[in-house]
Amino acid sequence: MKSNRTRPPRRTANGVSYSRVRTRRTAQLEAVPVPMPLSNDAVDLIPVAAALAELDDGELCVLIDVTNSVPQTVPGLLAWIGHACDWELNRRVCVDFPLQTPDAAIPPEQDAASIAAMMTLRARFAQDAPTDAGTVVALFDAMIRTLTGGERRH
Repeated sequence: MKSNRTRPPRRTANGVSYSRVRTRRTAQLEAVPVPMPLSNDAVDLIPVAAALAELDDGELCVLIDVTNSVPQTVPGLLAWIGHACDWELNRRVCVDFPLQTPDAAIPPEQDAASIAAMMTLRARFAQDAPTDAGTVVALFDAMIRTLTGGERRH
């Protein structure tokens, strides 16, 4: 059975597809934008997208349910985690929309509280299920790096 996924366009480089325009003597390349599944700040989100890809559908759904059912002490962070999981589930069925940065959901005044909450979640998952939660912990690590800007925002 053939997958529903389509192949990426040929002649692509750095998110730009080049279609051939033939003239009498030479073939020139014309740049045509290709939709990107990440937002404009994609470099910071690549580790998050990679970690999301490692989770199975059940883990993603549980994380979405958790973000909707826990007390909303850091609503922006919970919204971003839920959005990221939803983005990955949709990506798997070829529904493309950009993965947003945490800045799209977390107001600047919630930065410190969101980082602290993310670190607490990571520690709790690592402690409660050290062998079963490895992929979720890896996602939380990637999200912490994104939230803190690596070394920039500590």
